[in-house]
Amino acid sequence: MNNLRLRAMREDRGRFAALRNERVLIYWPHGLGDWVHLAAVLPLLEPSNAYAIARFGDDYSSVLDGNAHARVLPSGVRALGDGSAQGSKDLGLDLRKLDGRPHELEVPEPFARALAEFDPSVVLWSDYPETEGRTEFPFHTKARNLASLLVSRERLATFDLTRPLATTLAPAAPEVQAAIDERLQRFAPAGTKRYVLSRAGFTAERKNWDAAEARAFVRLLQRSDPHARVVAMEDPALGDESAWPGRDAVAGYRELFGDVDAPFARAFLALLARTDALVGVPAGPFHVAMVRGGFPIVGIWVSHLPEWYDEPNPDAVHLIGSAIRERGFDRRAATKTLPAPWHREQMLDVRMIPAETVLAVLKA
Repeated sequence: MNNLRLRAMREDRGRFAALRNERVLIYWPHGLGDWVHLAAVLPLLEPSNAYAIARFGDDYSSVLDGNAHARVLPSGVRALGDGSAQGSKDLGLDLRKLDGRPHELEVPEPFARALAEFDPSVVLWSDYPETEGRTEFPFHTKARNLASLLVSRERLATFDLTRPLATTLAPAAPEVQAAIDERLQRFAPAGTKRYVLSRAGFTAERKNWDAAEARAFVRLLQRSDPHARVVAMEDPALGDESAWPGRDAVAGYRELFGDVDAPFARAFLALLARTDALVGVPAGPFHVAMVRGGFPIVGIWVSHLPEWYDEPNPDAVHLIGSAIRERGFDRRAATKTLPAPWHREQMLDVRMIPAETVLAVLKA
Protein backbone atom coordinates (compact mmCIF):
# COMPACT_ATOMS: atom_id res chain seq x y z
CA MET A 1 0.00 0.00 0.00
CA ASN A 2 1.27 3.47 -0.92
CA ASN A 3 0.14 6.70 0.69
CA LEU A 4 -0.16 9.89 -1.31
CA ARG A 5 -1.26 13.29 -0.05
CA LEU A 6 -3.20 15.35 -2.58
CA ARG A 7 -5.71 18.13 -2.69
CA ALA A 8 -9.08 16.41 -3.09
CA MET A 9 -12.36 17.92 -4.23
CA ARG A 10 -15.83 17.24 -5.55
CA GLU A 11 -17.55 18.82 -8.53
CA ASP A 12 -19.37 21.50 -6.54
CA ARG A 13 -18.49 25.02 -5.35
CA GLY A 14 -16.46 25.88 -8.47
CA ARG A 15 -13.15 24.70 -7.03
CA PHE A 16 -12.49 22.25 -9.83
CA ALA A 17 -13.47 24.65 -12.61
CA ALA A 18 -10.89 27.12 -11.29
CA LEU A 19 -7.93 24.70 -11.57
CA ARG A 20 -5.15 25.61 -13.98
CA ASN A 21 -1.89 23.83 -14.86
CA GLU A 22 -2.56 20.87 -12.58
CA ARG A 23 -2.28 17.11 -12.99
CA VAL A 24 -5.71 15.77 -12.13
CA LEU A 25 -6.72 12.24 -11.18
CA ILE A 26 -10.44 11.73 -11.79
CA TYR A 27 -11.62 8.92 -9.54
CA TRP A 28 -14.74 7.62 -11.28
CA PRO A 29 -16.35 4.68 -9.43
CA HIS A 30 -19.45 4.71 -11.61
CA GLY A 31 -21.22 2.47 -14.12
CA LEU A 32 -20.31 1.70 -17.70
CA GLY A 33 -22.85 4.16 -19.08
CA ASP A 34 -21.41 6.89 -16.86
CA TRP A 35 -17.93 6.13 -18.21
CA VAL A 36 -19.26 6.47 -21.74
CA HIS A 37 -20.93 9.78 -20.93
CA LEU A 38 -17.72 11.06 -19.34
CA ALA A 39 -16.18 10.78 -22.82
CA ALA A 40 -18.41 13.69 -23.87
CA VAL A 41 -17.33 15.82 -20.89
CA LEU A 42 -13.56 15.31 -21.13
CA PRO A 43 -13.07 17.49 -24.26
CA LEU A 44 -14.76 20.40 -22.45
CA LEU A 45 -12.40 20.40 -19.46
CA GLU A 46 -9.74 23.08 -18.93
CA PRO A 47 -6.92 22.23 -21.40
CA SER A 48 -4.06 23.55 -19.25
CA ASN A 49 -4.58 20.60 -16.91
CA ALA A 50 -3.52 17.02 -17.60
CA TYR A 51 -6.06 14.32 -16.74
CA ALA A 52 -6.04 10.67 -15.75
CA ILE A 53 -9.11 8.60 -14.88
CA ALA A 54 -9.51 5.37 -12.96
CA ARG A 55 -11.75 3.15 -10.89
CA PHE A 56 -11.40 -0.26 -9.30
CA GLY A 57 -12.71 -2.37 -12.18
CA ASP A 58 -10.91 -2.31 -15.50
CA ASP A 59 -13.86 -4.09 -17.14
CA TYR A 60 -15.54 -0.67 -17.27
CA SER A 61 -12.65 1.82 -17.31
CA SER A 62 -11.18 0.18 -20.40
CA VAL A 63 -14.04 1.60 -22.48
CA LEU A 64 -12.07 4.88 -22.63
CA ASP A 65 -8.71 3.31 -23.48
CA GLY A 66 -7.09 5.29 -26.27
CA ASN A 67 -9.14 8.46 -25.82
CA ALA A 68 -7.32 11.70 -26.62
CA HIS A 69 -8.18 13.68 -23.48
CA ALA A 70 -7.31 11.61 -20.41
CA ARG A 71 -5.03 8.72 -19.57
CA VAL A 72 -6.87 5.65 -18.31
CA LEU A 73 -4.97 4.19 -15.35
CA PRO A 74 -5.34 0.44 -14.85
CA SER A 75 -6.33 -0.60 -11.35
CA GLY A 76 -4.96 -4.08 -11.84
CA VAL A 77 -8.33 -5.75 -11.24
CA ARG A 78 -11.04 -6.29 -13.83
CA ALA A 79 -13.94 -7.08 -11.51
CA LEU A 80 -15.90 -4.06 -10.35
CA GLY A 81 -15.41 -2.93 -6.78
CA ASP A 82 -14.59 -0.02 -4.50
CA GLY A 83 -11.10 -1.13 -3.52
CA SER A 84 -12.16 -2.88 -0.32
CA ALA A 85 -10.85 -6.21 -1.62
CA GLN A 86 -7.46 -4.54 -2.11
CA GLY A 87 -7.51 -3.00 1.37
CA SER A 88 -8.23 0.54 0.19
CA LYS A 89 -11.91 1.40 0.00
CA ASP A 90 -12.30 4.36 -2.38
CA LEU A 91 -8.56 5.10 -2.06
CA GLY A 92 -9.16 5.88 1.63
CA LEU A 93 -11.24 8.96 0.74
CA ASP A 94 -14.59 10.06 2.13
CA LEU A 95 -16.63 11.82 -0.55
CA ARG A 96 -18.46 13.96 2.01
CA LYS A 97 -15.20 15.46 3.29
CA LEU A 98 -13.58 16.47 0.00
CA ASP A 99 -13.34 20.23 0.19
CA GLY A 100 -10.21 21.11 -1.78
CA ARG A 101 -7.80 20.62 1.11
CA PRO A 102 -5.09 17.92 1.16
CA HIS A 103 -6.29 14.40 1.94
CA GLU A 104 -4.43 11.14 2.32
CA LEU A 105 -4.87 8.60 -0.47
CA GLU A 106 -4.22 4.91 0.14
CA VAL A 107 -3.31 3.33 -3.19
CA PRO A 108 -2.66 -0.42 -3.56
CA GLU A 109 -0.37 -2.00 -6.13
CA PRO A 110 -0.37 -2.17 -9.12
CA PHE A 111 -2.64 0.88 -9.16
CA ALA A 112 0.05 2.77 -7.24
CA ARG A 113 2.68 2.29 -9.95
CA ALA A 114 0.40 3.66 -12.66
CA LEU A 115 -0.57 6.60 -10.46
CA ALA A 116 3.04 7.38 -9.58
CA GLU A 117 3.89 7.50 -13.26
CA PHE A 118 1.14 10.03 -13.86
CA ASP A 119 2.19 12.02 -10.76
CA PRO A 120 -1.10 13.83 -9.93
CA SER A 121 -1.38 17.02 -7.92
CA VAL A 122 -5.18 16.98 -7.43
CA VAL A 123 -7.86 14.30 -7.18
CA LEU A 124 -11.50 14.80 -8.21
CA TRP A 125 -14.23 12.44 -7.05
CA SER A 126 -17.64 13.41 -8.37
CA ASP A 127 -20.75 11.63 -7.19
CA TYR A 128 -22.10 12.43 -10.69
CA PRO A 129 -25.44 13.90 -9.61
CA GLU A 130 -28.53 12.30 -11.16
CA THR A 131 -30.66 15.14 -12.55
CA GLU A 132 -33.54 13.00 -13.92
CA GLY A 133 -34.61 15.66 -16.37
CA ARG A 134 -34.62 18.65 -14.04
CA THR A 135 -31.91 20.71 -15.79
CA GLU A 136 -32.67 22.92 -18.76
CA PHE A 137 -31.19 22.84 -22.24
CA PRO A 138 -28.27 22.96 -23.06
CA PHE A 139 -27.42 21.24 -19.76
CA HIS A 140 -30.32 18.83 -20.08
CA THR A 141 -28.42 15.54 -19.91
CA LYS A 142 -26.67 14.10 -16.90
CA ALA A 143 -23.27 14.60 -18.55
CA ARG A 144 -23.96 18.16 -19.66
CA ASN A 145 -25.11 19.08 -16.17
CA LEU A 146 -21.82 17.73 -14.82
CA ALA A 147 -19.94 19.81 -17.39
CA SER A 148 -21.70 22.93 -16.11
CA LEU A 149 -20.19 22.19 -12.68
CA LEU A 150 -16.70 21.20 -13.82
CA VAL A 151 -16.05 23.78 -16.53
CA SER A 152 -15.82 27.55 -16.12
CA ARG A 153 -18.57 29.65 -17.65
CA GLU A 154 -16.02 31.46 -19.78
CA ARG A 155 -14.77 28.22 -21.31
CA LEU A 156 -18.27 26.77 -21.79
CA ALA A 157 -19.15 29.90 -23.77
CA THR A 158 -16.55 28.92 -26.38
CA PHE A 159 -18.49 25.75 -27.31
CA ASP A 160 -21.66 25.50 -29.36
CA LEU A 161 -23.71 23.54 -26.86
CA THR A 162 -26.79 23.71 -29.05
CA ARG A 163 -25.20 20.93 -31.12
CA PRO A 164 -24.52 17.36 -30.00
CA LEU A 165 -21.29 16.90 -28.09
CA ALA A 166 -18.66 15.08 -30.10
CA THR A 167 -17.37 11.88 -28.56
CA THR A 168 -15.67 8.76 -29.87
CA LEU A 169 -14.55 5.42 -28.52
CA ALA A 170 -11.34 3.87 -29.79
CA PRO A 171 -11.65 0.50 -31.56
CA ALA A 172 -10.66 -2.69 -29.81
CA ALA A 173 -7.08 -3.90 -30.13
CA PRO A 174 -6.55 -6.19 -33.15
CA GLU A 175 -5.96 -9.24 -30.96
CA VAL A 176 -9.23 -8.63 -29.07
CA GLN A 177 -11.12 -8.14 -32.31
CA ALA A 178 -9.65 -11.36 -33.69
CA ALA A 179 -10.72 -13.31 -30.59
CA ILE A 180 -14.28 -11.98 -30.78
CA ASP A 181 -14.44 -12.64 -34.53
CA GLU A 182 -13.32 -16.24 -34.10
CA ARG A 183 -16.02 -17.04 -31.52
CA LEU A 184 -18.67 -15.04 -33.33
CA GLN A 185 -17.99 -16.92 -36.55
CA ARG A 186 -18.94 -20.19 -34.87
CA PHE A 187 -22.29 -18.79 -33.74
CA ALA A 188 -23.18 -16.36 -36.54
CA PRO A 189 -21.20 -17.20 -39.69
CA ALA A 190 -21.29 -15.29 -42.95
CA GLY A 191 -24.82 -14.91 -44.27
CA THR A 192 -26.42 -14.36 -40.87
CA LYS A 193 -27.54 -11.06 -39.41
CA ARG A 194 -26.25 -10.34 -35.92
CA TYR A 195 -28.39 -8.64 -33.28
CA VAL A 196 -27.47 -7.64 -29.74
CA LEU A 197 -30.24 -7.66 -27.14
CA SER A 198 -29.68 -5.84 -23.84
CA ARG A 199 -32.99 -6.02 -21.99
CA ALA A 200 -31.88 -5.29 -18.41
CA GLY A 201 -29.65 -2.98 -16.41
CA PHE A 202 -27.98 -3.38 -13.05
CA THR A 203 -28.85 -0.09 -11.34
CA ALA A 204 -32.66 -0.02 -11.59
CA GLU A 205 -34.99 -2.89 -12.40
CA ARG A 206 -37.79 -0.50 -13.27
CA LYS A 207 -36.12 0.32 -16.60
CA ASN A 208 -35.87 -3.32 -17.72
CA TRP A 209 -37.72 -4.71 -20.72
CA ASP A 210 -40.11 -7.48 -19.77
CA ALA A 211 -38.58 -10.94 -20.38
CA ALA A 212 -41.79 -12.18 -22.04
CA GLU A 213 -41.63 -9.33 -24.57
CA ALA A 214 -37.95 -10.08 -25.18
CA ARG A 215 -38.78 -13.73 -25.88
CA ALA A 216 -41.62 -12.66 -28.18
CA PHE A 217 -39.23 -10.36 -30.02
CA VAL A 218 -36.79 -13.21 -30.61
CA ARG A 219 -39.58 -15.46 -31.93
CA LEU A 220 -40.85 -12.76 -34.28
CA LEU A 221 -37.35 -11.93 -35.45
CA GLN A 222 -36.62 -15.57 -36.25
CA ARG A 223 -39.87 -15.94 -38.18
CA SER A 224 -39.11 -12.84 -40.24
CA ASP A 225 -35.46 -13.82 -40.78
CA PRO A 226 -34.43 -17.45 -40.20
CA HIS A 227 -30.80 -16.36 -40.52
CA ALA A 228 -30.98 -13.92 -37.61
CA ARG A 229 -28.68 -14.54 -34.64
CA VAL A 230 -29.15 -12.85 -31.26
CA VAL A 231 -26.46 -12.22 -28.64
CA ALA A 232 -28.27 -11.68 -25.31
CA MET A 233 -26.24 -9.62 -22.84
CA GLU A 234 -27.89 -11.05 -19.72
CA ASP A 235 -27.41 -14.77 -19.02
CA PRO A 236 -29.90 -16.39 -19.02
CA ALA A 237 -31.46 -13.26 -20.51
CA LEU A 238 -34.71 -14.68 -21.76
CA GLY A 239 -35.64 -17.22 -19.13
CA ASP A 240 -36.95 -20.56 -20.35
CA GLU A 241 -34.82 -21.59 -23.33
CA SER A 242 -37.66 -23.76 -24.64
CA ALA A 243 -39.92 -20.73 -25.00
CA TRP A 244 -38.86 -20.02 -28.58
CA PRO A 245 -37.89 -22.12 -31.59
CA GLY A 246 -34.33 -22.39 -32.84
CA ARG A 247 -32.30 -22.23 -29.62
CA ASP A 248 -29.15 -22.23 -31.75
CA ALA A 249 -30.12 -18.74 -32.93
CA VAL A 250 -29.80 -17.21 -29.43
CA ALA A 251 -26.73 -17.20 -27.18
CA GLY A 252 -25.69 -15.37 -24.05
CA TYR A 253 -22.76 -12.99 -24.17
CA ARG A 254 -20.76 -14.87 -21.53
CA GLU A 255 -21.57 -18.17 -23.20
CA LEU A 256 -19.91 -16.92 -26.39
CA PHE A 257 -17.16 -14.63 -25.14
CA GLY A 258 -16.59 -15.43 -21.47
CA ASP A 259 -13.15 -16.89 -22.15
CA VAL A 260 -11.84 -13.92 -24.15
CA ASP A 261 -8.83 -12.55 -22.28
CA ALA A 262 -9.77 -8.86 -22.36
CA PRO A 263 -11.69 -6.40 -20.19
CA PHE A 264 -15.41 -6.49 -20.87
CA ALA A 265 -15.69 -3.02 -22.42
CA ARG A 266 -12.97 -3.69 -25.00
CA ALA A 267 -14.45 -7.07 -25.92
CA PHE A 268 -17.92 -5.54 -26.20
CA LEU A 269 -16.64 -2.82 -28.53
CA ALA A 270 -15.20 -5.57 -30.71
CA LEU A 271 -18.62 -7.25 -30.78
CA LEU A 272 -20.30 -3.98 -31.78
CA ALA A 273 -17.89 -3.70 -34.70
CA ARG A 274 -19.58 -6.82 -36.10
CA THR A 275 -23.16 -6.04 -35.04
CA ASP A 276 -26.02 -5.32 -37.45
CA ALA A 277 -28.48 -3.90 -34.89
CA LEU A 278 -28.98 -3.48 -31.14
CA VAL A 279 -32.13 -3.40 -29.03
CA GLY A 280 -31.67 -2.27 -25.46
CA VAL A 281 -32.70 -0.40 -22.36
CA PRO A 282 -30.68 2.57 -21.07
CA ALA A 283 -27.87 0.63 -19.44
CA GLY A 284 -24.15 0.33 -20.13
CA PRO A 285 -24.21 -1.70 -23.39
CA PHE A 286 -26.90 0.55 -24.87
CA HIS A 287 -24.98 3.75 -24.05
CA VAL A 288 -21.79 2.28 -25.55
CA ALA A 289 -23.71 1.47 -28.73
CA MET A 290 -25.18 4.98 -28.89
CA VAL A 291 -21.67 6.43 -28.98
CA ARG A 292 -20.13 3.70 -31.14
CA GLY A 293 -22.90 3.99 -33.75
CA GLY A 294 -22.85 2.71 -37.29
CA PHE A 295 -25.88 0.38 -37.06
CA PRO A 296 -29.60 0.62 -36.20
CA ILE A 297 -30.46 0.96 -32.50
CA VAL A 298 -33.85 0.66 -30.85
CA GLY A 299 -34.04 2.13 -27.36
CA ILE A 300 -36.56 0.71 -24.88
CA TRP A 301 -37.61 3.44 -22.43
CA VAL A 302 -40.19 2.58 -19.76
CA SER A 303 -39.07 4.76 -16.83
CA HIS A 304 -36.75 7.48 -18.20
CA LEU A 305 -36.35 9.67 -21.27
CA PRO A 306 -33.42 9.68 -23.71
CA GLU A 307 -33.17 13.49 -23.37
CA TRP A 308 -31.92 12.95 -19.83
CA TYR A 309 -28.87 10.94 -20.87
CA ASP A 310 -27.68 10.49 -24.43
CA GLU A 311 -26.45 12.70 -27.22
CA PRO A 312 -28.48 12.03 -30.40
CA ASN A 313 -27.58 9.20 -32.77
CA PRO A 314 -29.12 9.38 -36.27
CA ASP A 315 -29.37 5.58 -36.43
CA ALA A 316 -31.36 5.30 -33.18
CA VAL A 317 -35.12 5.24 -32.62
CA HIS A 318 -36.37 5.41 -29.02
CA LEU A 319 -39.65 3.76 -28.02
CA ILE A 320 -41.15 5.38 -24.93
CA GLY A 321 -43.78 3.78 -22.71
CA SER A 322 -46.91 5.55 -21.47
CA ALA A 323 -45.68 5.73 -17.85
CA ILE A 324 -43.39 8.58 -18.92
CA ARG A 325 -46.37 10.73 -19.84
CA GLU A 326 -48.45 9.53 -16.91
CA ARG A 327 -45.77 10.65 -14.46
CA GLY A 328 -45.18 13.96 -16.23
CA PHE A 329 -41.56 13.17 -17.08
CA ASP A 330 -42.02 14.58 -20.58
CA ARG A 331 -42.88 17.94 -18.99
CA ARG A 332 -39.62 18.26 -17.07
CA ALA A 333 -37.13 20.96 -18.05
CA ALA A 334 -34.74 18.64 -19.90
CA THR A 335 -37.46 17.92 -22.45
CA LYS A 336 -39.56 21.09 -22.47
CA THR A 337 -36.64 23.47 -23.08
CA LEU A 338 -35.25 21.68 -26.15
CA PRO A 339 -35.46 24.05 -29.16
CA ALA A 340 -36.13 21.12 -31.52
CA PRO A 341 -36.54 17.34 -31.29
CA TRP A 342 -33.31 15.96 -29.91
CA HIS A 343 -33.92 12.29 -30.68
CA ARG A 344 -36.10 10.23 -33.00
CA GLU A 345 -38.82 9.02 -30.65
CA GLN A 346 -42.16 7.26 -30.63
CA MET A 347 -44.44 7.78 -27.65
CA LEU A 348 -46.62 4.70 -27.13
CA ASP A 349 -49.93 4.22 -25.34
CA VAL A 350 -48.78 1.15 -23.40
CA ARG A 351 -46.45 0.96 -20.42
CA MET A 352 -44.37 -1.98 -21.65
CA ILE A 353 -42.91 -1.76 -25.15
CA PRO A 354 -44.44 -4.49 -27.39
CA ALA A 355 -42.15 -6.86 -29.27
CA GLU A 356 -44.11 -6.25 -32.46
CA THR A 357 -43.35 -2.53 -32.34
CA VAL A 358 -39.64 -3.13 -31.82
CA LEU A 359 -39.44 -5.45 -34.80
CA ALA A 360 -41.46 -3.04 -36.98
CA VAL A 361 -39.01 -0.23 -36.21
CA LEU A 362 -36.04 -2.45 -37.05
CA LYS A 363 -37.61 -3.51 -40.34
CA ALA A 364 -38.69 0.01 -41.34
